[in-house]
Amino acid sequence: MFGLSFLNSGILFLTSAIIIPILIYLFAKKKPRRIIFSSIRFIKESQQKQRRKINIKNLLLLFIRMLIILFIILAISRPAIKAPILKSSKLHPKTGIAVIVDNSYSMNYLVDTQTELEKAKSIAQKMNTIISENDQVLLLTLDENRIKTNILYGKIPAALIEEIKLAARISPLEDVLLFAQEKLKETHLPNKEIYFITDLQEYPLPKKLDIPVFFIPTSNIIDRNNISCQNALTVNEIVKKDLEKKITFELVNYSTRSQQDVIFKLFLDGNTVAEKVTDLLRGQRKTENFSIDLQQPGWHSGYVEVKNERQTFDNRNYFCFHFNPDPIVAVITDLPQIPLVMETLLELYSNNIKIINSDNINLESLKQYDNIIVYGKSELSGRVEFILENLLESNKQILFIADKDISKNWQNFLERNFEMDFKEFLHRKTSYNISFANKYHPITNLLKSVESIGFNDFWSVSTNSGILIEAHGFPVAVEQNGSSLWLFDISSLQNPFLLDPAFPVFAYNTLNFLSDGNSESSSLIIGNRIKLTSPEIQLPDGNNINLSRNYYVPADPGIYRTVDRIYALNLDYSESDFKRSSKLKLKNLEILDENWTDDFLQSRYGFEIWKYLLIFVLILFILEMLIVKKEENK
Repeated sequence: MFGLSFLNSGILFLTSAIIIPILIYLFAKKKPRRIIFSSIRFIKESQQKQRRKINIKNLLLLFIRMLIILFIILAISRPAIKAPILKSSKLHPKTGIAVIVDNSYSMNYLVDTQTELEKAKSIAQKMNTIISENDQVLLLTLDENRIKTNILYGKIPAALIEEIKLAARISPLEDVLLFAQEKLKETHLPNKEIYFITDLQEYPLPKKLDIPVFFIPTSNIIDRNNISCQNALTVNEIVKKDLEKKITFELVNYSTRSQQDVIFKLFLDGNTVAEKVTDLLRGQRKTENFSIDLQQPGWHSGYVEVKNERQTFDNRNYFCFHFNPDPIVAVITDLPQIPLVMETLLELYSNNIKIINSDNINLESLKQYDNIIVYGKSELSGRVEFILENLLESNKQILFIADKDISKNWQNFLERNFEMDFKEFLHRKTSYNISFANKYHPITNLLKSVESIGFNDFWSVSTNSGILIEAHGFPVAVEQNGSSLWLFDISSLQNPFLLDPAFPVFAYNTLNFLSDGNSESSSLIIGNRIKLTSPEIQLPDGNNINLSRNYYVPADPGIYRTVDRIYALNLDYSESDFKRSSKLKLKNLEILDENWTDDFLQSRYGFEIWKYLLIFVLILFILEMLIVKKEENK
């Protein structure tokens, strides 16, 4: 019926000290002085009566002193009592409570007529009715800007719960749980409990939990009917370059059921410009595209959206790009004629090409070009080196191409700027196949199935630059600080890569990436920094803010605008693929069911009664003094 526990149980061995009064009583008795009388009959009778009274008094005092020692030691050991009657919310002992509301965007899923987050808020409000004014409460969410990080005394303000919103970027659950543990330890209360209200999305957990943690599910949904739109990219149609560009993207069906007549649309520069319908198999990731016909040069932005009412937060994927129909290209070379491969490529890319030799190089005029290509320079003069260094320092992106006869001073220049060491030029009859193409870089993310393509006639180097393409472990194209270096000779007719359809795509993307500052990726993930050249930035809702620092870290998806460019910020989509936690094998962690109120604030240790024991000790002291004083008065 009753459960008794001790918070300082190591002190209990001192209860053996209650034998001390007994030992004192046994070995410290006073022997009465012997006096001889002529007649002692009446005196003996009186003495026997007195002795009986004294023995009763001494035994009572002995018992009181033993109780005093026992109760003092028990009070120090901090006993707590737990009983079924404590289930009443008004009677539960003081408790340190951490309520964590899962506000990751998977909580946006619609169950019946409420989202998971709305259900979580209802549970939190119901908890609030059980919490007493004596409790100390901490309200947390998973986003980095937590709702409340200070301990509240008593109930949580209802408005604080209602203002919880979905977060596109969340902190790891294990960090939030450890933070809650440390804050609850500040309460110095014996009863501490953590409640996590969640859809049971699978999260990494701490290896150890010192305080009991209870997961409260918002629903029992396992298979979710969710479709998301991801990875919207602008693709240049090289053969039909004068006609159109394409926006490619992926539709992902996370459900175990097929989806028919899925509607998706393209929103570009403030207008809905196209709409399509498709079917998706269960678990399918399907690539779709929209063709666009652009006339206006400059920055363009928009999003692709799929219609899915169950989970709307991941329906949109934002994109932006810079369109320049006829970029101005400068080719700095000492060759009388550029190679046929380069000439053909540049004809596809632009109609405005200018060949510049060393005598005509001018720093200010070069800054006006959209693209600068350096190839076939025999020697590096001090003047050319000064101009190129200034261009690189001003963040001008340049494409360097290393030919087989590149001079030593040119090698030294490239080694400094691309953190590399030239070794030897590999001229082989048998080519090395591509072993790596960086699928996360805008230059190479469209190169599909290139492993069978061979490379020869290239420089062997070791480098710390970002690698775009490797052949047999050798870097053949790298990128550093926005500029790019090709380590293969484009004049070689023995290089299989130059004859493959992948090369025009790679070359076109390289020039487009380096053009007009596009090297700084305009498509970012929530949490990436946006570098600012001026303090003002426009948020997706149209509001402008001014910052004192030279960067901004977005917390929401959408289109962000600075003075000179546009950025598209998207989710990382980890929450879209819902994986429900099942049994969690971790000490001090338990998943509750719909009857969670039966396990809420159940006094893991109970009421502490040490104060009452000390009061009883004080009463015993008073009683002992009264008995002794009464005997003295007699």
